Amino acid sequence: MSSTRQTELTEEQRRMYASEKLDNFRWISKLVATRSSYTLTDSDRAPESLHLELADLGQFAELVYSAIPVPFLLDNYDVLSQPDFPLENHIALKGLALVDFFQGKLKLPVCIVHRPTTKQVVVAIAGTSLPTHALHDVYAIKSTHPSRKGAVHTGFWTLYMDIKDRALDVIRRAVSELRPSELVLTGHSMGGSLSYLLCMDILSDEELVKAGIMIKIAVFGAPRTGDEALVRYFHDLVSSYRQRHGDDFFKEYAVKGYNDGVPALPPYMLGYRHFCRTPIYTSYGNLYTTPASESEHALFTVVSDKDMEGPPLFPRGGHNYYNGRDLERFSRRIKWLHQANPHEEGWEDRYRATVHKHCR
Repeated sequence: MSSTRQTELTEEQRRMYASEKLDNFRWISKLVATRSSYTLTDSDRAPESLHLELADLGQFAELVYSAIPVPFLLDNYDVLSQPDFPLENHIALKGLALVDFFQGKLKLPVCIVHRPTTKQVVVAIAGTSLPTHALHDVYAIKSTHPSRKGAVHTGFWTLYMDIKDRALDVIRRAVSELRPSELVLTGHSMGGSLSYLLCMDILSDEELVKAGIMIKIAVFGAPRTGDEALVRYFHDLVSSYRQRHGDDFFKEYAVKGYNDGVPALPPYMLGYRHFCRTPIYTSYGNLYTTPASESEHALFTVVSDKDMEGPPLFPRGGHNYYNGRDLERFSRRIKWLHQANPHEEGWEDRYRATVHKHCR
């Protein structure tokens, strides 16, 4: 099997791709993404435990995109997790305690939850969902980072500064009061870039550093955020944290997807670099670890001797297909939920009627 080979689509996949409304940035992948000369094989397959963990954490990166306020979704989880409802198969969201949900002046959603069963506090930052966010995405002029140890994407920094103070205040309080074993930062697309900026501030926060909590960052389809000097600064912070508490107290997962052009932005030629030195590559629903020498490439050739069980997942790839999940479908169902006026009696029946209309 090779990620470059054209695969015949099933009827279900044809319907799935025909219903796409979001930009999957395959066209950007064709224009600016570079292909690694390293061929990924079965020996590069990520362990199943990591596959399951990222599929679990990816649900939070998906949840925070919702146009319906997250508190409503969590309060109505039992109904909304039924078949054909927006939270179907979102099993990681069961039994959560909402710590905070807010938007800055630029309307970028941030969700912070406590998972009592896993002893985690999870911070999820949304990616681009409004035209104003997109304008910040393309504002790729570099600004000096406050550390004076590198430059940062000005548009991303502006968005981050809009949420920084409240996010850090809530995180400090949650770590102090809830005493979790892990602090997890996650986001899809631009939300992943902002997660890294937040991570740097957490790693340099004396109060949080003393807590000695395991810090985990898991991002999906994130663009580049800073220059090489800022990347070195990030890894210096990570190294210092590990020296204080142990190597296992910081874990980093950055996933890039086949035919997703966003990780190729801003272009390498403009001096931007990825934070993660050993990113993970997903193709046809499988995960592969990649060597550090190939960290700036967004495309890999994949060759497998294993027989596939059934049709491959998401054979065309794209920006909205990570963790074996279809963000297009989630967004579509959230839209139908919004149309059902969920704060008025009878919304469940109205939602089911909409599903029947579009899916019969």
